[in-house]
Amino acid sequence: MEIGELSESIIFGEDLKVENAQTESTAPGREFAGSRPLFPPLPGNSLAGSMALPSARNKHLIFNRLQHPGQIHVYSTECRAGERLRVQMLVPVLPLGGSVVPAFAVIAQSLPYSADLHKLPIELPAGYSAVVAPPPNQLVAPVQDKLTRTKYYPAPTIDTRTLVSGRCYVVVWSPRNQMGKYALLLGNRWPLSWAYWVQLPRFWWQIRGWFGLSRAAAYAGAAALLVAGAVAAARIRRE
Repeated sequence: MEIGELSESIIFGEDLKVENAQTESTAPGREFAGSRPLFPPLPGNSLAGSMALPSARNKHLIFNRLQHPGQIHVYSTECRAGERLRVQMLVPVLPLGGSVVPAFAVIAQSLPYSADLHKLPIELPAGYSAVVAPPPNQLVAPVQDKLTRTKYYPAPTIDTRTLVSGRCYVVVWSPRNQMGKYALLLGNRWPLSWAYWVQLPRFWWQIRGWFGLSRAAAYAGAAALLVAGAVAAARIRRE
């Protein structure tokens, strides 16, 4: 997807970095594995009205939509001092279009570095730091999630660590007042609970539906299981 020239990667010391898709240290296609999908309702447009998310440690894939020009989405999560905070913007490849390439920012009480604060669409409270990742001017080749066969253009990543404990915020907006769907990849740890893995079929169904893609494979799989069960039952009766 051409939008012009892709901005260069910016690295701030050893503790914080903003990366574009071409400098991403881990292949984005592998990052989807182990991510729990979330389909939250409309978040608030301020820090006080932010939508609470699960821990910033475990991997979550957040699906949402900017519904009108100038809309701001603010999410929040509890962070511990020294904890890694990794957020990547993803642009979904939708069969009928309708995605957006938004900007996003990470806000916390104390970050190793602040950047582009003047671009924030909300006022930054006293004592808070922020790093803004503007929308790239060019999106490189999309990557595919192997489970759902959905595709995403990888956009910038903010990878930092909080210096003090407290609430951390992720703000999403479109400087160009565009509307459409987006996805956020939050966290860096795989889930250890068995409950995540048994829900993979449900996650597949939800994500395919959000993308507007066919779910026929699920019906075909269920039919195959029914046929296999019927054949096995018939064999047992004959024996």
